[in-house]
Amino acid sequence: MTQIERHQYDVVIIGAGGAGLRAAIEARANGFKTAIICKSLFGKAHTVMAEGGIAASGFPPLCKIPHCCLP
Repeated sequence: MTQIERHQYDVVIIGAGGAGLRAAIEARANGFKTAIICKSLFGKAHTVMAEGGIAASGFPPLCKIPHCCLP
């Protein structure tokens, strides 16, 4: 029978593009145990195809890390 390995993290980031990696850096710098889940190898994200556009998911930010999501 296969053994299931369990891990616990304070922050789990889905996607290893520019935004995901930046979020991981900030979370780790603030002392949070951080995991990144990505569908491919690191460095193979589509961030290079963004062509300088900016996207936003809304305000106020849902992030619970103090000073992380605010300008």
